[in-house]
Amino acid sequence: MIDPELLTYQLKARRRSSLYFSLGLFLWGLLITALYPAVSEVEAFSDYWGQFPENLKNLFGGHEINILKPEGFITLEYYQMFLPIILAAFAFGFAAFCVVKARENGSLEILLTHPMERWKYSLTSFFAISIGLAALTILAVGTVMLVSLVFGVDLSYTGQLRFMLLVFLLVLSLGSISLFASCVARKSGQVYAVGITVLAVAYLVNFLSSTWSFFRYIDYALPYHYYDPYGIMTTAGFPWSSLFYYLATSIAFAVLSVIALQRKDITV
Repeated sequence: MIDPELLTYQLKARRRSSLYFSLGLFLWGLLITALYPAVSEVEAFSDYWGQFPENLKNLFGGHEINILKPEGFITLEYYQMFLPIILAAFAFGFAAFCVVKARENGSLEILLTHPMERWKYSLTSFFAISIGLAALTILAVGTVMLVSLVFGVDLSYTGQLRFMLLVFLLVLSLGSISLFASCVARKSGQVYAVGITVLAVAYLVNFLSSTWSFFRYIDYALPYHYYDPYGIMTTAGFPWSSLFYYLATSIAFAVLSVIALQRKDITV
């Protein structure tokens, strides 16, 4: 189904950017988790959060978050907004590299002169993005788990593993959308524009849905409706609706990517 040589090439070609993202995720996870023990002893910090308007709290993850709990602090400072943005940025760049940038620099034509079907190229690119995102997700959440152990932060490691799967599925769905955009776009900037727009609109609509009922119906169709880091870390079980939505979205856009590249004129 996939081409091992192409998969290896794509992963190796992105190893430098993967290293930079890995270093950034490690340092950010280290900083946020190591900072929690000091913050948790400051009651005024919780009072300050309590004075925020409910709408503003919803912008950062929900008014029900207990900021003095490690899961609440990490959600507000890392998991709700920053981690998805960082991982999504990696996915956008990887998706653009796989197709549209390869088309721009002529390498796509060269690769496809070898006995390789276009559907196999698209599918291999999807798996390469999936592997890259999986590695970064494991590193990001694994860093938080490791540092929490060192600093004695009382985190639920089962909750962290559930969250790891949730955020991976979120960014995988965004990566598949970006791959489809890469297969139909003419310029790499268009891939970033599509990815950023989807992420920003999904976050904004999710925020607005807590205030206006009109946006609640739209929110059901967008990725952030199914993303609740604090909830998945602090409650038992897994939100299966999130699993179904993200997998369905990822598979659907992977298939669309195959179809789009099959019909694409790749002449530079």
